[in-house]
Amino acid sequence: MKKSLNELMRSLSTSNVDTLMSIYSFRCLNDNQIYQIHFQHVTPINEKLSRELAKACIHDLLSFELIKEVKYKGEEHVYFLTPSGIEVIRHFFELPTNIYDAQKKVVKRGYYRASELEIYPKNINHQAHLNQFVIDFQQLKLDVNCKYFDEKHVSQYTSIRPDGMLSLLDTDFFLEMDMATESKKQLFEKWENYRNFLTSREYAYREKRIIVLFIVEGTSKIKERINLIKYTIYERLLDVLDDEFEIFVGTREDLLCLMKERLIPACKESDPYTAKIKHVLEEKHGFYANDAEQTRSIFQGTKYALYMRKLNQNNKILIEEGKIQEFVVDDYFFEPTSTVAKIAYMDKSNSFFKSQFNREISYLVIGETEEQIYTDLKMIDLIGLKNIYFSTYQRLKEKPFHEAIFQFDLLGNIHHFVNNGFEERVFEENLEHAHLF
Repeated sequence: MKKSLNELMRSLSTSNVDTLMSIYSFRCLNDNQIYQIHFQHVTPINEKLSRELAKACIHDLLSFELIKEVKYKGEEHVYFLTPSGIEVIRHFFELPTNIYDAQKKVVKRGYYRASELEIYPKNINHQAHLNQFVIDFQQLKLDVNCKYFDEKHVSQYTSIRPDGMLSLLDTDFFLEMDMATESKKQLFEKWENYRNFLTSREYAYREKRIIVLFIVEGTSKIKERINLIKYTIYERLLDVLDDEFEIFVGTREDLLCLMKERLIPACKESDPYTAKIKHVLEEKHGFYANDAEQTRSIFQGTKYALYMRKLNQNNKILIEEGKIQEFVVDDYFFEPTSTVAKIAYMDKSNSFFKSQFNREISYLVIGETEEQIYTDLKMIDLIGLKNIYFSTYQRLKEKPFHEAIFQFDLLGNIHHFVNNGFEERVFEENLEHAHLF
Protein backbone atom coordinates (compact mmCIF):
# COMPACT_ATOMS: atom_id res chain seq x y z
CA MET A 1 0.00 0.00 0.00
CA LYS A 2 1.29 3.43 -0.93
CA LYS A 3 2.23 5.57 2.07
CA SER A 4 0.43 8.81 2.83
CA LEU A 5 2.45 12.00 2.56
CA ASN A 6 2.78 12.28 6.35
CA GLU A 7 3.92 8.66 6.67
CA LEU A 8 6.34 9.17 3.82
CA MET A 9 7.90 12.25 5.37
CA ARG A 10 8.46 10.39 8.63
CA SER A 11 10.30 7.70 6.67
CA LEU A 12 12.80 10.09 5.08
CA SER A 13 16.33 10.64 6.34
CA THR A 14 18.05 14.01 6.42
CA SER A 15 20.14 12.98 3.40
CA ASN A 16 16.96 12.04 1.53
CA VAL A 17 15.45 15.47 2.13
CA ASP A 18 18.66 17.38 1.40
CA THR A 19 19.08 15.48 -1.87
CA LEU A 20 15.54 16.38 -2.90
CA MET A 21 16.27 20.05 -2.26
CA SER A 22 19.45 19.89 -4.32
CA ILE A 23 17.56 18.39 -7.24
CA TYR A 24 15.01 21.21 -6.90
CA SER A 25 17.76 23.86 -6.89
CA PHE A 26 19.67 22.36 -9.85
CA ARG A 27 16.50 21.18 -11.66
CA CYS A 28 18.11 17.78 -12.22
CA LEU A 29 21.17 15.84 -11.05
CA ASN A 30 22.92 12.64 -12.06
CA ASP A 31 24.27 9.91 -9.77
CA ASN A 32 27.78 11.29 -9.51
CA GLN A 33 26.57 14.83 -8.84
CA ILE A 34 24.37 13.63 -5.97
CA TYR A 35 27.40 11.75 -4.62
CA GLN A 36 29.62 14.85 -4.92
CA ILE A 37 27.18 17.17 -3.17
CA HIS A 38 25.99 14.99 -0.31
CA PHE A 39 28.11 11.87 0.16
CA GLN A 40 31.67 12.47 -1.02
CA HIS A 41 32.82 13.70 2.39
CA VAL A 42 30.68 11.42 4.57
CA THR A 43 33.35 8.72 4.71
CA PRO A 44 36.29 10.33 2.88
CA ILE A 45 38.64 7.41 3.54
CA ASN A 46 36.17 4.93 2.04
CA GLU A 47 34.90 6.10 -1.35
CA LYS A 48 33.18 2.77 -2.02
CA LEU A 49 31.06 3.12 1.11
CA SER A 50 30.21 6.74 0.28
CA ARG A 51 29.03 5.75 -3.18
CA GLU A 52 26.95 2.94 -1.72
CA LEU A 53 25.26 5.46 0.59
CA ALA A 54 24.50 7.71 -2.37
CA LYS A 55 23.12 4.76 -4.32
CA ALA A 56 20.89 3.76 -1.38
CA CYS A 57 19.56 7.31 -1.07
CA ILE A 58 18.67 7.44 -4.77
CA HIS A 59 17.03 4.01 -4.50
CA ASP A 60 14.87 5.21 -1.59
CA LEU A 61 13.75 8.33 -3.43
CA LEU A 62 12.89 6.33 -6.53
CA SER A 63 10.98 3.72 -4.55
CA PHE A 64 9.03 6.44 -2.75
CA GLU A 65 8.29 7.97 -6.20
CA LEU A 66 9.74 11.32 -5.12
CA ILE A 67 12.11 11.44 -8.10
CA LYS A 68 12.08 9.99 -11.57
CA GLU A 69 14.87 8.93 -13.91
CA VAL A 70 15.07 10.54 -17.36
CA LYS A 71 17.50 9.32 -20.02
CA TYR A 72 19.34 11.45 -22.56
CA LYS A 73 22.19 10.88 -25.00
CA GLY A 74 21.55 7.17 -25.09
CA GLU A 75 22.06 5.61 -21.67
CA GLU A 76 23.03 8.68 -19.64
CA HIS A 77 20.39 9.77 -17.15
CA VAL A 78 19.46 12.36 -14.56
CA TYR A 79 16.82 12.59 -11.84
CA PHE A 80 13.96 15.10 -11.71
CA LEU A 81 11.49 15.67 -8.90
CA THR A 82 7.97 14.28 -9.13
CA PRO A 83 4.93 16.19 -7.84
CA SER A 84 5.23 14.20 -4.59
CA GLY A 85 8.88 15.25 -4.34
CA ILE A 86 7.81 18.89 -4.64
CA GLU A 87 5.26 18.44 -1.87
CA VAL A 88 7.91 16.95 0.42
CA ILE A 89 10.33 19.86 0.03
CA ARG A 90 7.47 22.35 0.34
CA HIS A 91 6.81 20.84 3.76
CA PHE A 92 10.38 20.48 5.00
CA PHE A 93 11.65 23.81 3.69
CA GLU A 94 8.42 25.75 4.20
CA LEU A 95 8.21 27.04 0.64
CA PRO A 96 5.41 29.64 0.60
CA THR A 97 2.26 29.02 -1.34
CA ASN A 98 2.31 32.57 -2.72
CA ILE A 99 4.78 35.44 -2.77
CA TYR A 100 4.57 39.06 -3.89
CA ASP A 101 6.80 39.90 -6.85
CA ALA A 102 7.76 43.53 -6.20
CA GLN A 103 9.31 44.01 -9.65
CA LYS A 104 6.25 42.81 -11.56
CA LYS A 105 3.84 43.94 -8.84
CA VAL A 106 1.92 40.68 -8.87
CA VAL A 107 1.25 37.82 -6.48
CA LYS A 108 2.64 34.52 -7.76
CA ARG A 109 3.23 31.00 -6.56
CA GLY A 110 6.19 30.69 -4.19
CA TYR A 111 7.52 27.46 -5.62
CA TYR A 112 7.87 25.64 -8.95
CA ARG A 113 5.82 22.64 -9.91
CA ALA A 114 7.59 19.50 -11.08
CA SER A 115 6.40 20.10 -14.64
CA GLU A 116 7.93 23.60 -14.61
CA LEU A 117 11.34 22.24 -13.65
CA GLU A 118 11.44 19.61 -16.37
CA ILE A 119 13.76 20.07 -19.34
CA TYR A 120 13.46 18.80 -22.89
CA PRO A 121 15.73 15.75 -23.34
CA LYS A 122 17.78 17.56 -26.00
CA ASN A 123 18.65 20.26 -23.43
CA ILE A 124 19.51 18.00 -20.49
CA ASN A 125 23.15 17.62 -21.53
CA HIS A 126 23.52 21.41 -21.40
CA GLN A 127 21.97 21.49 -17.92
CA ALA A 128 24.12 18.61 -16.65
CA HIS A 129 27.31 20.41 -17.70
CA LEU A 130 26.15 23.68 -16.14
CA ASN A 131 25.37 21.85 -12.90
CA GLN A 132 28.79 20.23 -12.95
CA PHE A 133 30.53 23.61 -13.20
CA VAL A 134 28.64 24.89 -10.16
CA ILE A 135 29.27 21.72 -8.16
CA ASP A 136 32.98 21.82 -9.01
CA PHE A 137 33.06 25.45 -7.89
CA GLN A 138 31.39 24.55 -4.61
CA GLN A 139 33.93 21.76 -4.13
CA LEU A 140 36.74 24.33 -4.17
CA LYS A 141 35.78 25.32 -0.59
CA LEU A 142 36.83 28.94 -0.98
CA ASP A 143 35.44 30.12 2.36
CA VAL A 144 33.06 32.66 0.89
CA ASN A 145 29.30 32.99 1.35
CA CYS A 146 27.91 32.24 -2.07
CA LYS A 147 24.40 31.52 -3.33
CA TYR A 148 23.64 29.72 -6.58
CA PHE A 149 20.53 30.35 -8.67
CA ASP A 150 19.64 28.26 -11.69
CA GLU A 151 18.06 30.21 -14.57
CA LYS A 152 14.66 29.11 -13.33
CA HIS A 153 15.37 30.53 -9.89
CA VAL A 154 17.04 33.83 -10.88
CA SER A 155 14.68 36.57 -9.72
CA GLN A 156 17.15 39.40 -9.20
CA TYR A 157 17.07 40.36 -12.90
CA THR A 158 14.08 40.48 -15.23
CA SER A 159 15.48 41.73 -18.56
CA ILE A 160 18.29 39.16 -18.83
CA ARG A 161 18.24 35.42 -18.12
CA PRO A 162 21.67 33.81 -17.81
CA ASP A 163 21.80 30.02 -17.55
CA GLY A 164 22.70 30.41 -13.88
CA MET A 165 24.10 32.89 -11.38
CA LEU A 166 26.54 32.76 -8.47
CA SER A 167 26.03 35.70 -6.13
CA LEU A 168 28.71 36.63 -3.61
CA LEU A 169 29.94 39.77 -1.89
CA ASP A 170 29.76 42.67 -4.36
CA THR A 171 29.57 40.57 -7.56
CA ASP A 172 26.99 38.56 -9.47
CA PHE A 173 28.61 35.94 -11.69
CA PHE A 174 26.39 35.17 -14.68
CA LEU A 175 26.99 31.64 -15.99
CA GLU A 176 26.49 30.90 -19.67
CA MET A 177 27.01 27.27 -20.70
CA ASP A 178 28.11 26.80 -24.31
CA MET A 179 28.01 23.31 -25.84
CA ALA A 180 29.18 24.56 -29.26
CA THR A 181 25.66 24.24 -30.67
CA GLU A 182 24.82 27.92 -31.18
CA SER A 183 25.60 29.41 -34.58
CA LYS A 184 27.36 32.73 -35.07
CA LYS A 185 23.96 34.29 -35.73
CA GLN A 186 22.60 32.92 -32.45
CA LEU A 187 25.65 34.21 -30.58
CA PHE A 188 25.11 37.66 -32.08
CA GLU A 189 21.50 37.52 -30.88
CA LYS A 190 22.64 36.56 -27.37
CA TRP A 191 24.94 39.56 -27.17
CA GLU A 192 22.25 41.85 -28.59
CA ASN A 193 20.09 40.76 -25.64
CA TYR A 194 22.96 41.60 -23.31
CA ARG A 195 23.39 44.96 -25.01
CA ASN A 196 19.74 45.76 -24.41
CA PHE A 197 20.22 44.81 -20.76
CA LEU A 198 23.32 47.00 -20.43
CA THR A 199 21.42 50.02 -21.71
CA SER A 200 18.38 49.38 -19.48
CA ARG A 201 17.32 51.11 -16.28
CA GLU A 202 17.60 47.77 -14.53
CA TYR A 203 21.33 47.63 -15.24
CA ALA A 204 21.82 51.29 -14.35
CA TYR A 205 20.26 50.74 -10.91
CA ARG A 206 21.69 47.28 -10.18
CA GLU A 207 23.30 46.66 -6.81
CA LYS A 208 26.31 44.59 -7.86
CA ARG A 209 29.09 44.35 -10.39
CA ILE A 210 28.47 41.68 -13.06
CA ILE A 211 30.99 39.18 -14.43
CA VAL A 212 29.88 36.77 -17.15
CA LEU A 213 31.62 33.37 -17.20
CA PHE A 214 31.09 31.85 -20.64
CA ILE A 215 31.88 28.15 -20.20
CA VAL A 216 32.86 26.30 -23.39
CA GLU A 217 32.52 22.52 -23.67
CA GLY A 218 31.17 19.93 -26.09
CA THR A 219 33.73 20.37 -28.86
CA SER A 220 37.22 19.14 -29.68
CA LYS A 221 38.02 22.51 -31.29
CA ILE A 222 37.97 24.51 -28.07
CA LYS A 223 40.29 27.33 -29.13
CA GLU A 224 38.44 27.92 -32.39
CA ARG A 225 35.13 28.01 -30.52
CA ILE A 226 36.47 30.42 -27.92
CA ASN A 227 37.79 32.70 -30.67
CA LEU A 228 34.39 32.69 -32.40
CA ILE A 229 32.63 33.61 -29.17
CA LYS A 230 35.09 36.42 -28.46
CA TYR A 231 34.66 37.75 -31.98
CA THR A 232 30.88 37.95 -31.57
CA ILE A 233 31.31 39.68 -28.19
CA TYR A 234 33.63 42.33 -29.63
CA GLU A 235 31.35 42.88 -32.63
CA ARG A 236 28.33 43.59 -30.41
CA LEU A 237 29.58 44.76 -27.00
CA LEU A 238 33.06 46.25 -27.32
CA ASP A 239 31.97 49.79 -26.52
CA VAL A 240 30.07 48.82 -23.34
CA LEU A 241 32.61 46.51 -21.68
CA ASP A 242 34.25 47.86 -18.53
CA ASP A 243 35.20 46.83 -14.99
CA GLU A 244 31.51 46.91 -13.95
CA PHE A 245 30.54 44.44 -16.66
CA GLU A 246 33.19 41.91 -17.64
CA ILE A 247 33.19 38.69 -19.67
CA PHE A 248 35.61 35.78 -19.46
CA VAL A 249 35.42 32.97 -22.03
CA GLY A 250 37.11 29.63 -21.39
CA THR A 251 36.89 25.96 -20.54
CA ARG A 252 35.40 24.75 -17.26
CA GLU A 253 38.90 24.07 -15.92
CA ASP A 254 40.24 27.49 -16.92
CA LEU A 255 37.30 29.39 -15.46
CA LEU A 256 37.39 27.42 -12.21
CA CYS A 257 41.09 28.30 -11.97
CA LEU A 258 40.21 31.95 -12.66
CA MET A 259 37.62 31.93 -9.87
CA LYS A 260 39.94 30.25 -7.38
CA GLU A 261 43.16 32.12 -8.11
CA ARG A 262 41.89 35.56 -8.99
CA LEU A 263 38.23 36.56 -8.92
CA ILE A 264 37.28 35.31 -5.47
CA PRO A 265 40.48 36.62 -3.80
CA ALA A 266 39.88 39.94 -5.58
CA CYS A 267 36.29 40.07 -4.27
CA LYS A 268 37.48 39.34 -0.73
CA GLU A 269 40.62 41.47 -0.51
CA SER A 270 42.76 42.52 -3.48
CA ASP A 271 43.72 41.12 -6.85
CA PRO A 272 46.82 38.90 -6.41
CA TYR A 273 47.76 39.24 -10.09
CA THR A 274 47.77 43.03 -9.90
CA ALA A 275 49.85 42.79 -6.72
CA LYS A 276 52.58 40.70 -8.35
CA ILE A 277 52.70 43.01 -11.39
CA LYS A 278 53.01 46.04 -9.10
CA HIS A 279 55.84 44.34 -7.24
CA VAL A 280 57.94 43.58 -10.33
CA LEU A 281 57.41 47.07 -11.79
CA GLU A 282 58.61 48.68 -8.56
CA GLU A 283 61.39 46.31 -7.51
CA LYS A 284 62.84 45.46 -10.92
CA HIS A 285 62.16 48.60 -12.96
CA GLY A 286 62.03 51.48 -10.47
CA PHE A 287 58.47 52.69 -11.02
CA TYR A 288 56.10 53.99 -8.38
CA ALA A 289 52.85 52.11 -8.94
CA ASN A 290 49.50 52.82 -7.31
CA ASP A 291 45.94 51.61 -7.61
CA ALA A 292 44.49 53.60 -10.49
CA GLU A 293 41.13 54.25 -8.82
CA GLN A 294 42.16 57.88 -8.43
CA THR A 295 42.39 58.22 -12.22
CA ARG A 296 38.85 56.99 -12.90
CA SER A 297 37.37 60.49 -12.94
CA ILE A 298 40.12 61.68 -15.32
CA PHE A 299 39.18 58.98 -17.82
CA GLN A 300 35.43 59.58 -17.45
CA GLY A 301 34.76 56.33 -15.60
CA THR A 302 37.31 53.99 -17.21
CA LYS A 303 39.17 52.08 -14.51
CA TYR A 304 42.72 50.85 -15.01
CA ALA A 305 44.45 48.50 -12.58
CA LEU A 306 47.57 50.60 -11.93
CA TYR A 307 48.95 54.05 -12.53
CA MET A 308 52.75 54.06 -12.60
CA ARG A 309 55.51 56.60 -13.17
CA LYS A 310 59.19 57.20 -12.53
CA LEU A 311 60.18 60.30 -10.57
CA ASN A 312 63.30 62.46 -10.74
CA GLN A 313 65.15 64.07 -7.82
CA ASN A 314 62.67 66.93 -7.81
CA ASN A 315 59.77 64.48 -7.47
CA LYS A 316 58.62 65.27 -10.99
CA ILE A 317 57.74 62.62 -13.58
CA LEU A 318 60.96 61.49 -15.24
CA ILE A 319 61.59 61.92 -18.95
CA GLU A 320 64.03 59.40 -20.48
CA GLU A 321 65.25 59.63 -24.05
CA GLY A 322 62.50 62.11 -24.77
CA LYS A 323 59.66 59.95 -23.43
CA ILE A 324 57.75 60.66 -20.26
CA GLN A 325 57.84 57.59 -18.01
CA GLU A 326 54.17 57.43 -17.12
CA PHE A 327 51.69 54.61 -17.82
CA VAL A 328 48.34 53.19 -16.93
CA VAL A 329 48.55 49.42 -16.62
CA ASP A 330 46.26 46.42 -17.01
CA ASP A 331 46.90 42.74 -17.47
CA TYR A 332 45.58 40.19 -19.92
CA PHE A 333 45.83 37.07 -17.77
CA PHE A 334 42.72 34.93 -18.31
CA GLU A 335 41.91 37.25 -21.26
CA PRO A 336 39.39 39.75 -19.81
CA THR A 337 37.31 41.35 -22.55
CA SER A 338 37.36 44.75 -20.83
CA THR A 339 41.10 45.04 -21.45
CA VAL A 340 40.54 44.64 -25.19
CA ALA A 341 37.86 47.34 -24.99
CA LYS A 342 40.28 49.71 -23.26
CA ILE A 343 42.87 49.07 -25.97
CA ALA A 344 40.28 49.87 -28.64
CA TYR A 345 39.25 53.13 -26.97
CA MET A 346 42.61 54.35 -25.68
CA ASP A 347 42.51 57.37 -27.99
CA LYS A 348 39.26 58.43 -26.34
CA SER A 349 40.76 57.99 -22.87
CA ASN A 350 43.79 60.01 -23.91
CA SER A 351 41.60 62.85 -25.13
CA PHE A 352 40.24 63.18 -21.57
CA PHE A 353 43.74 62.93 -20.09
CA LYS A 354 45.22 65.48 -22.48
CA SER A 355 42.45 67.99 -21.82
CA GLN A 356 43.56 68.13 -18.17
CA PHE A 357 47.32 67.63 -18.34
CA ASN A 358 48.24 68.76 -21.84
CA ARG A 359 50.00 65.45 -22.58
CA GLU A 360 49.10 61.89 -23.49
CA ILE A 361 49.65 58.83 -21.34
CA SER A 362 50.81 55.37 -22.45
CA TYR A 363 48.93 52.14 -21.81
CA LEU A 364 50.85 49.00 -20.81
CA VAL A 365 49.10 45.62 -21.12
CA ILE A 366 50.77 42.60 -19.54
CA GLY A 367 49.77 39.14 -20.74
CA GLU A 368 50.71 35.51 -20.30
CA THR A 369 52.42 35.18 -23.69
CA GLU A 370 53.04 37.30 -26.76
CA GLU A 371 50.91 34.91 -28.83
CA GLN A 372 47.96 35.19 -26.45
CA ILE A 373 47.80 38.98 -26.86
CA TYR A 374 48.41 39.02 -30.61
CA THR A 375 45.71 36.45 -31.40
CA ASP A 376 42.90 38.54 -29.91
CA LEU A 377 44.15 41.91 -31.17
CA LYS A 378 44.45 40.60 -34.71
CA MET A 379 40.92 39.20 -34.52
CA ILE A 380 39.42 42.70 -34.41
CA ASP A 381 42.17 44.74 -36.11
CA LEU A 382 43.70 46.39 -33.05
CA ILE A 383 47.34 46.01 -34.11
CA GLY A 384 49.63 49.06 -34.17
CA LEU A 385 47.58 51.54 -32.13
CA LYS A 386 49.29 54.63 -30.75
CA ASN A 387 50.47 54.80 -27.10
CA ILE A 388 49.82 51.11 -26.44
CA TYR A 389 52.60 48.76 -25.34
CA PHE A 390 52.75 45.16 -24.23
CA SER A 391 54.81 42.86 -22.06
CA THR A 392 54.59 39.55 -20.20
CA TYR A 393 55.26 38.90 -16.56
CA GLN A 394 58.20 36.68 -17.49
CA ARG A 395 59.78 39.39 -19.64
CA LEU A 396 59.36 41.98 -16.90
CA LYS A 397 61.13 39.67 -14.45
CA GLU A 398 64.05 38.86 -16.75
CA LYS A 399 64.72 41.81 -19.06
CA PRO A 400 65.50 45.54 -18.85
CA PHE A 401 62.35 47.60 -19.25
CA HIS A 402 62.96 48.64 -22.87
CA GLU A 403 63.52 45.00 -23.86
CA ALA A 404 60.62 43.70 -21.81
CA ILE A 405 58.22 46.08 -23.57
CA PHE A 406 57.16 45.31 -27.13
CA GLN A 407 54.72 46.15 -29.89
CA PHE A 408 53.34 44.26 -32.89
CA ASP A 409 53.21 45.42 -36.48
CA LEU A 410 50.62 44.55 -39.11
CA LEU A 411 52.77 41.72 -40.47
CA GLY A 412 52.82 39.90 -37.15
CA ASN A 413 56.33 40.99 -36.15
CA ILE A 414 57.29 41.59 -32.51
CA HIS A 415 59.62 44.50 -31.76
CA HIS A 416 61.16 45.62 -28.49
CA PHE A 417 63.09 48.88 -28.05
CA VAL A 418 66.68 50.13 -27.97
CA ASN A 419 66.04 52.34 -24.95
CA ASN A 420 63.26 53.81 -22.81
CA GLY A 421 62.51 56.43 -25.44
CA PHE A 422 60.50 53.73 -27.24
CA GLU A 423 61.38 55.17 -30.65
CA GLU A 424 64.01 52.86 -32.18
CA ARG A 425 62.74 49.30 -32.42
CA VAL A 426 64.46 45.91 -32.52
CA PHE A 427 62.92 42.98 -34.42
CA GLU A 428 62.43 39.79 -32.40
CA GLU A 429 60.31 37.32 -34.37
CA ASN A 430 57.34 36.92 -36.67
CA LEU A 431 54.31 35.26 -35.14
CA GLU A 432 52.63 34.53 -38.47
CA HIS A 433 55.62 32.49 -39.62
CA ALA A 434 55.55 30.60 -36.33
CA HIS A 435 52.39 28.83 -37.68
CA LEU A 436 50.13 30.17 -34.95
CA PHE A 437 47.17 30.57 -37.30
